[in-house]
Amino acid sequence: MRTLILSILSFVKENFNLKLYLSVVFVTALLIFVEYKWHFYDNISMKWVFDNKVYLFNFIVFAFSYYMIVALVRLFGKTKISLNKEFWLKSIAGLMILSVYISYFGHYGIGVKLGYPQIYYYYYTSENLSGIVTMLLPLFLVYLIFDRNKEIPFYGFSFKNFNYKIAALLTIIAVAISFAGSFFDSLLEYYPILNRTAYKSFSQTTGINPVISASVFESAYLFDFMMIELFFRGFMIFGFIRLLGKDAILPVATLYAVIHFGKPLPETVSSFFGAYVLGIVAYSQKNIGIGIVLHCALALSMEIFTLI
Repeated sequence: MRTLILSILSFVKENFNLKLYLSVVFVTALLIFVEYKWHFYDNISMKWVFDNKVYLFNFIVFAFSYYMIVALVRLFGKTKISLNKEFWLKSIAGLMILSVYISYFGHYGIGVKLGYPQIYYYYYTSENLSGIVTMLLPLFLVYLIFDRNKEIPFYGFSFKNFNYKIAALLTIIAVAISFAGSFFDSLLEYYPILNRTAYKSFSQTTGINPVISASVFESAYLFDFMMIELFFRGFMIFGFIRLLGKDAILPVATLYAVIHFGKPLPETVSSFFGAYVLGIVAYSQKNIGIGIVLHCALALSMEIFTLI
């Protein structure tokens, strides 16, 4: 753990640039302020929740947020970056994938013979698993086209160089953070997600043990976080570190905060700093395993503590 902390501090010390970091924090804070003051993104997303226009809207918001920080990196970064053809093709492809993934509603069109409210269990569970089609497979295709011969296998989605001791310690810390967070009213109003799925009603209708129904949903829920880590700590860092340098982590942190719009404000704010630290950890460890463990531990423990 000491080694990990030292590597994070060393990274920050080596790459810190006052103008760049202040400008990134300011822009991110401004984006968050505007959203939580007027709920622009959240309202339009809800309005177009079952309309293909939501994908285009997502892309515009995500691209604006991401490229604005890339522009700051190019303007204030210590290393002058060249935004070549590979950068634009990969970043546009990635933002398109994310735009569909975040608001995908194709699974709603599949005929499932379940009544109300049992159908919610299918909706929530299938939504989390839809990342197989909307995230995992498209990113693997991008990987085969651009990065299959690079040093990091499939954007760090592996257990190579995985530190189990650090993962165990961070899991304990994550559980402690979730326990503390479970006392915030804003988080209690949002979590646990499981209660929205009508899993008990689904279990009664299908004859499935509610513990099994809950476990299946939570497993799908954790899979969704694995896809988030693959995209933000994997693709958006290992796929761009060679193009943007180590400052590739900063645009990812802002973009990560933006996808949290609609969630409790403390979670959105903390997601920016969490994304920055986890980005450094992924870069230092050469894999996204630690991020997956930490993210899943936070999510699952928050579900458990708010269920109690």
